[in-house]
Amino acid sequence: MFEWLPFGVMPFENLTWWAVALVALAHAGGCFIRGAFGFGSNMPIVVATTFILGPHHAILLALMTTIVAQLHLLPSGFRTTDWQVAKPLVVGMAVGTLFGTWVFTILSGITLQIILGILIVLVILMDAFKLVEKLLAHLDIRSRKITGSFSFVGGTMGGISGAGAFYFLVVYLRHACPTPDALRGTNVMLSAMTMFMRAFALTTAGLITPTLITEGLVLAPLVFGATWLGAHAFKVASDQRFYFALQVLLLAGAAALVFKGARQIFGS
Repeated sequence: MFEWLPFGVMPFENLTWWAVALVALAHAGGCFIRGAFGFGSNMPIVVATTFILGPHHAILLALMTTIVAQLHLLPSGFRTTDWQVAKPLVVGMAVGTLFGTWVFTILSGITLQIILGILIVLVILMDAFKLVEKLLAHLDIRSRKITGSFSFVGGTMGGISGAGAFYFLVVYLRHACPTPDALRGTNVMLSAMTMFMRAFALTTAGLITPTLITEGLVLAPLVFGATWLGAHAFKVASDQRFYFALQVLLLAGAAALVFKGARQIFGS
């Protein structure tokens, strides 16, 4: 399919053109979401492509393409980040991401699916019963214990599953950040930090291969364009529309988790 590429690297080996097109479409859609909100790309990408690529490949390829998207978003994210909110979260996110990534490297495909299923149930329960909102209503959301706990759990979830960290953490950030710009910028910078840490750890573990990098580069132009469109959509949206779209995104993420969980249960 990609015989023209040098060095004998063969991306998407054994996949049909239709399968590659579906993978590309999932990555474009996910990165449009990341462009608009500063997070949220990995969940739809991993959910949509796991059944085509397998769980490990889907998670690793999502990391490759979202790095491209994140590089595009970093300048605006750096300008608009609420650093008073972001700085206390960095240590917890870093420790949680490294721990979760280490767990990911030692899991088999079946074990990873079981862990993903457990994380899915936890996120669904938190969303269904509004557990995070109820918790934050009675706590100082800027205290070190709260920020440390939320950031560690979010980082661990993201490190293990490659998706879902900021669906959990954004509920906290939505209360802590005063404006849509600050919320999006803080999401961008925190997700960039965890993303590059995961990439370094996985490269050290030998899981980032030349073929995987090539697959990311093949998808890069589409991903970059989708990210730009998402960022443009954010610029023209009003605050009210942004928060409404964020709610829709969180609900869609929950629905995707339900779908993935049901497919894992009945597929096994």
